[in-house]
Amino acid sequence: MQHQPDFENLRRTLLREGPPGPVPFFELFADPGMVEAVLGEKFPVNLHEYIEQPLHQLPEDALPALLKSMEMYVRFCREVGYDYVFMVTGFSLPRSMATAADTADSRNYPGGERYWQDETHGPIQNWADFEAYPWPKAEELNHAALEYVSQILPEGMKLAAFNYGGVFENASWLMGLESLSFALRDQPDLVEAICQRVGDLVTATASQVVSIDNVELVLLSDDLGFNSSTLVSPDVLRRYVLPYYKKVVDITHEAEKIMVFHSCGNMYKLMDDLIDDVGIDSKHSFEDKILPVEEVYRRWGDRIAILGGVDMDLLGRGREEAVRARTREILEVCGAKGTGYCLGTGNTAANYIPKENYLAMLDEGRRWNRERFGDR
Repeated sequence: MQHQPDFENLRRTLLREGPPGPVPFFELFADPGMVEAVLGEKFPVNLHEYIEQPLHQLPEDALPALLKSMEMYVRFCREVGYDYVFMVTGFSLPRSMATAADTADSRNYPGGERYWQDETHGPIQNWADFEAYPWPKAEELNHAALEYVSQILPEGMKLAAFNYGGVFENASWLMGLESLSFALRDQPDLVEAICQRVGDLVTATASQVVSIDNVELVLLSDDLGFNSSTLVSPDVLRRYVLPYYKKVVDITHEAEKIMVFHSCGNMYKLMDDLIDDVGIDSKHSFEDKILPVEEVYRRWGDRIAILGGVDMDLLGRGREEAVRARTREILEVCGAKGTGYCLGTGNTAANYIPKENYLAMLDEGRRWNRERFGDR
């Protein structure tokens, strides 16, 4: 039976309201390679060439292909069972990247090439770099993708606005995490200025997207941690980063929208700050070896919604039977109340996950929902 989109069920779940109902599916986003694998067709363009470019800066001959690509994302979200469409918007900042051919396994990865952040060195190393940097202006932010998708949403679906990178991520990308770590001691005023400039852009993005038709979720994504701790001191994040989160959350709530906060890594020393001071509605991204999602749900599930948590290593390397078993284990704990939890991966529908494992996770979620809530 094909899923009938029901954003109101997702809203009820994220706000931890009754009555109990089916556990919705949630992802921060799906990589282009996974979308292609599931739909069985290729994007008309290599999205990695355009993903961080505003539509108004694209060549005219690229626009029809980009529109078709967005339509593919809508179809993907509809067909696999989401109640919303995730769409990147806002700004992107030029930064230092490294690339390499994916010689091991190009599964689900268009072009067979991977790229990652250069953590040693970024385009801003001093005040002269800061002043010369091509900072975008708030009035130049472009949300044409959101506006277009808003017009073609299937019945029952809404939009989630996802900015590519948050305050800390963008600051660390602009300096390189290694350089930023030294600058916290040697040039703290420069770090503060970068965070302020980025924070103002993140805040401006939120102010603009909440007024777009059908945008009901604001996704604030900012990776703060690694296996055992935050990447920098929690006090640094409280000083330079969390005040901008608070502004984004206030803007979101004033517009009666829902805030989803995504962060990878062990950032749990900040959970009380994020819940009590910042005011997030939900938390996304979990890893079994750091803190399994069931434990997160036990600790904080009475205060915010908990989203995802099927471990990425299991999805990437495990057998389908193990994926199904783990999915059911999580649902038995986190889905028992029929509210406050959404099923999904521990991070994203990444290109290295075999399509069969990703679909098995979702299929097991449907089975579990039918057993408890019937076909509604």
